[in-house]
Amino acid sequence: MALAAGLGLASAAHAVDVNSASAEQLETLRGIGPKTAQMILQERARSGPFLSLQDFTERIRGIGPKRAAALQAAGLRVGGGESTGAAIPRSAAAPIPRQAWSEPVITEVAPFDR
Repeated sequence: MALAAGLGLASAAHAVDVNSASAEQLETLRGIGPKTAQMILQERARSGPFLSLQDFTERIRGIGPKRAAALQAAGLRVGGGESTGAAIPRSAAAPIPRQAWSEPVITEVAPFDR
């Protein structure tokens, strides 16, 4: 029983939040190498924070439910806490910036013939 509690503490002490970790921090987890860490950072920058473990598996190519469970056991967390795969409400997530659209600018007016 004490051994199991010690293992749980070791895993919790090495928790890595996928939404705030650097590539180097992600690579400390068994199963994440430089390529996967880079994919995670690029996807996080492109589409914003991961809302759940399921969202993470859907957005990162090559990570399915089985590999995600192994990463979670190694200390991967979504949102800093114990992730059960439940989604974070959209209102609680950081807003995703929209692309700015510029209006056309008229610089010259052609003469009007009647």
